[in-house]
Amino acid sequence: MERKVMIGCPVRNRAWILPAYLQSLEALDYPRESISYCFIINDCDDSTPVILRDFAQKYPGQVVLVDNNAGTRAYQRGQYSFKRLADLRNLLLMEFMRSDCDYLFSVDSDILVTPHSLTALMQNDCSIVSCLVCNGEVIGDRSCYNVLYQSDRGHYLHIRNFPRDRLFRVDCTGAAYLIKRRVISQLGIRYSALAGAEDIGFCEAARQKGVHIYCDGRLECTHVMKPV
Repeated sequence: MERKVMIGCPVRNRAWILPAYLQSLEALDYPRESISYCFIINDCDDSTPVILRDFAQKYPGQVVLVDNNAGTRAYQRGQYSFKRLADLRNLLLMEFMRSDCDYLFSVDSDILVTPHSLTALMQNDCSIVSCLVCNGEVIGDRSCYNVLYQSDRGHYLHIRNFPRDRLFRVDCTGAAYLIKRRVISQLGIRYSALAGAEDIGFCEAARQKGVHIYCDGRLECTHVMKPV
């Protein structure tokens, strides 16, 4: 039997992309019976909750929906609290720990994964490994990806030149990455906003425990950063 995987993320006001996002998850070439889903729904004022409830009805017993509203106002991209995001992602980790899944595939709700991405990431057998995700569409910089290194001065900078034909080490990643259960259960790695963005806090905590973080340069997902 294949290893069990939970796929999920916090979700807020993503009705414009959720149908395509969920379709990309359904298209993964991985046994459906070995996949579960968890979404942390927060402060939505669009049809996001309805879309996710319909999805849950489609897969009875395989989808966990958690409502966690803080009463915060609507925001635009880049206008949010890293502390709040860290708290929401830690709720996802809590739900993952309640499951019997071996891996967490953390995929942000504006990322469209390729069908073979999950299987390929798992074959790498890394504690933490990501797909490539371009983050530069809005700012007009197509060389800006979800892979960073920490400079000698402690600053996190984007890796601009990276291999497209193999795994490579990074200091921080995010957006679409596979995490082994032991990272969360045995090592106790959690998200925080102490170093800035919550993914930085997670990756720093992992590295401090001796976990190597990788990205697979052969795998690239589509980042839909704004409505078409």
